[in-house]
Amino acid sequence: MIGPGAMIAFPSGPCHNALAMAAPFAERVEMRPATAADLPDISRIMNYPPEPPMAMLLGSKRARRLGELFVLSGASIALESTTVAILDGAVVGVLDCGSQYGVRLTAGRLLRMLPQMLFILGLVTPRALHGMWLRQRVQFDAQPDAFAISELYVDEALRNRGIGGRLLRHADELARRQRASRICLETGITNPALRLYERHGYTVLAKKTSTGYKRMTGSPGRVLMSKDI
Repeated sequence: MIGPGAMIAFPSGPCHNALAMAAPFAERVEMRPATAADLPDISRIMNYPPEPPMAMLLGSKRARRLGELFVLSGASIALESTTVAILDGAVVGVLDCGSQYGVRLTAGRLLRMLPQMLFILGLVTPRALHGMWLRQRVQFDAQPDAFAISELYVDEALRNRGIGGRLLRHADELARRQRASRICLETGITNPALRLYERHGYTVLAKKTSTGYKRMTGSPGRVLMSKDI
């Protein structure tokens, strides 16, 4: 799944012009496997700013801190399956392929994180727990027959320049190496990155909505997308 969000924003001008401007920039981006030393940069890219549904649910500050905790504790990405995009020596994008959030958040890990989670959430803990329960209702089960993109994020300062597309093309390469026949991802219905995924051949397979989830997060729900390779 793509969760917490894979947020990639897009300009309001014509897509053709934006893509033409982005292409030379994106070609300068290199890909390499992530290491533990990259975790602070990965956390920054994934949590600054936090995705809108989490910000609305918890408040921006709490959402950032909780997101940081999840990344640094290994509950939000699987480092062994994560690729970072590098531009001029700096981490500018994150791609986690082939792992599932539900697998990483084991009972033991959750118990170890619980004191810090309660400290971060404070008085909004009941609201957070209810929101997380509602989030589970709009998420999709793992797709065992597909190569899964679990997380895709681009540095906020460098969005709209083709880095997201470069990460998706890298995911295609990884999927082909594993002889996968299709790739799937999950994301929010209101995520602007939907247009990016559609341009790269993804189509919506299913949609889950919840009035309660929308009331608490501002997002109607999530979609499952897939493409053949």
